[in-house]
Amino acid sequence: MNDPVQFVIEEEPPRFLRAQALPYPELKRVWARVELTPIASRPGPELEMVILGPDNREAAAMVMVDVQHSYVSLTMHLKRPLPGQSYSLLLRLTRDDHLLDQRSVPFDLVFVERDEAKAEAETLNWTERATPVTPLPTDPALASINGAE
Repeated sequence: MNDPVQFVIEEEPPRFLRAQALPYPELKRVWARVELTPIASRPGPELEMVILGPDNREAAAMVMVDVQHSYVSLTMHLKRPLPGQSYSLLLRLTRDDHLLDQRSVPFDLVFVERDEAKAEAETLNWTERATPVTPLPTDPALASINGAE
C-alpha cells in the first residue's frame, strides 16, 4: 500500500520497439508479439497487423483500436498456409489520422522452439521509427462518400 503511484509519460508518440511472428507447431497459426513504447495519452493508437503469404496476398489480418498496453500478444489464423514458405508480418501504428510507425517482419512458416525464439527476441531492439510521423493519405473511396472529392 505504500508504493508510490507511477505515471507513464509519453515523451513522443508511440512506436514499435520489437516484434516477432512465431508459427505454431501445426503451421496453421502464428503467434504475433509486439512491443511498443509507453502509451499515456488517450485514446490509444490503432494497431494494424497483416500477414502476407509468399504470393503477397493477405493470409491473416487483425486491427486493434485504442491500444492501452505496450505489449500485445495474439494468435493469427492463416488462410491456406504453405509450410516452409516465406511470409511477412506487416505492422502499422496510427492515431488521429497520423501514421506513427510501420514495420515489416519477415518470417518462414516453420516451427521454432520457444527458447530459440526467446533468444532471438532479446536481440531485437528498434531504436527509432521506421517512418516519420505523417498524416495518413485520404482514402478516395471514403472521400467520395463524405462528399469531399
